[in-house]
Amino acid sequence: SHLFYYFLSSGINAEYGGMTILGGGLSSVFFMFLLTAIGNLEGIILGKGFELQLIPEVAFSLVVSLVVAGSIHRVSITVCLLLSLGILFFMNSISQRTYAVPEVAPKVEKKKRR
Repeated sequence: SHLFYYFLSSGINAEYGGMTILGGGLSSVFFMFLLTAIGNLEGIILGKGFELQLIPEVAFSLVVSLVVAGSIHRVSITVCLLLSLGILFFMNSISQRTYAVPEVAPKVEKKKRR
């Protein structure tokens, strides 16, 4: 763990631009895991019907992952932000397909003519 952090934050990182992108990508994966862990913990504590909100949970996870990316390199912050927003979009679409309640169209009764 410490060796991995040293490798990403060392001078090797500045020489090879791909490592800054890798650091941002790994930080965005950290965002996904942190958001999932917070959602699971709140599901256990507050019940199954609880949903993650944008301001407390998603913003906290994003800020923590951006701080982690910032400890690697400045470019990693931008890469982490863009990839995290993409991950958030796909997590939301998967969640909507899996857990959304289908809407039932209201039944329209035809009036009979007399």
